[in-house]
Amino acid sequence: MSVYLDYNSTTPLADEAVDAMMHAGKFSWQNPSCSYTAGLKVKSIISLSRAEVAKLLSVPENDIIFTSGGTESNFTVFNTFCGSRAKPKPHFVCSAVEHPSVLLPLKKMRESGCIDLTVVPINEQTGMVNVDDIVCALRPKQTALVSVMMANNETGAIMPVEEVVRRIRLWECEHSAHRVYIHSDMAQAIGKLPIDLSRIGVDYATIVGHKFYGPRIGCLYVRGLSQSTQDQRIKGDLLQNDDPEKAPLVPLFYGGGQEFGFRAGTENTPMIAGLGKAAALVNENLSVYINHMLEMRMFLEQSLKDGFAALKQIRVCIFGLDRCAPAKIGHVHGCGEQTSVQSKSSDLCERFHRLPNTVNITFQGPPWIDSRQILSFCPMLQASRGAACHSDDESQGGSSVLQSCGYSADEAKSAIRLSLGRETTRDDITKAVDYLLAAVRTLIERDFSGA
Repeated sequence: MSVYLDYNSTTPLADEAVDAMMHAGKFSWQNPSCSYTAGLKVKSIISLSRAEVAKLLSVPENDIIFTSGGTESNFTVFNTFCGSRAKPKPHFVCSAVEHPSVLLPLKKMRESGCIDLTVVPINEQTGMVNVDDIVCALRPKQTALVSVMMANNETGAIMPVEEVVRRIRLWECEHSAHRVYIHSDMAQAIGKLPIDLSRIGVDYATIVGHKFYGPRIGCLYVRGLSQSTQDQRIKGDLLQNDDPEKAPLVPLFYGGGQEFGFRAGTENTPMIAGLGKAAALVNENLSVYINHMLEMRMFLEQSLKDGFAALKQIRVCIFGLDRCAPAKIGHVHGCGEQTSVQSKSSDLCERFHRLPNTVNITFQGPPWIDSRQILSFCPMLQASRGAACHSDDESQGGSSVLQSCGYSADEAKSAIRLSLGRETTRDDITKAVDYLLAAVRTLIERDFSGA
């Protein structure tokens, strides 16, 4: 029986989201920009979905715009500053383990001469970005944007985004500096962590529906979007826009006035309805989801340890437990404790150091086994070697994220990411561990006997 443990790659649509999409597609297909009754009804569906997403993030609902997905949301933010008239050219800062939809466009912009870019390394002991390194990278009168993900898609490491924001604001005061805007790709955090953007304080946040049982569209949160018009956003030197309540935004393309004039194109009402329903489910059930995933993650980690204990040639190591020793481990780190997530924490890193659903394992040799080989012998296990968005060619050398965390090339090539979901059961985990153990034994017997 097939076991799916790749929920960080994508999640199935929740039944409720499917129902909302089908209903909107069948009964609310009219153009939401039309002024007659049916059009206004469609527009109300979009507004209700926007309100659910806003509730999910604890922000004003009109600070949310719908997009095609995370890649568009991220690029819209970067393009806003890349096209500014600031002199010297805008300087960006990001971490070394950002998603490809962050790292690749920023590197392309640097190559084209649009921006300067500083890529900050990761603390090898924690898998997190060092806040001091972010602050040290800032440049008075030049740094326009800092982008730090909330949680890493491969390791599950949770970044100290709130502390990054706090320290940057202190730096601005100490240097009498211009406003530095802060973006966070929160694709992996929604539905797995309590998120309160009103406390975290970022200016932009990327949300991706298919990571939390919604359809494959996304959202972009923009601080103060509801408080100003499009014309006010695109005029003048962006570095001189120092109103802390209004983050600038330049549309990627122009057309109709949809999404407050910032994202042209007739709205995809069925998809938006599905996303709104997925957000509503998280709003209602987040603590249940987190506690279930955490319980399953701890069972998976223990099952891996127990299952591979008798295998003398290879040792399985778990990111965050064996390979890394976080400097600050919160109340939840796989030690058997349960946690209440009813209230939203002001510092997620104090309570979690990894996502409750993510286990990244490596197989320590010698002999060294490539995870491609392992997974090829596990046809009934749906898991990945790292980010699903990487092409085969890009992943030949092993995970760049793990190598940024101090892993050797051999270690990185052996890595497998197991990510759990709301439906994952103990039986699923037992089967998955059995599949992995059988595959590793087969490879050792076939290729490494006598080595």
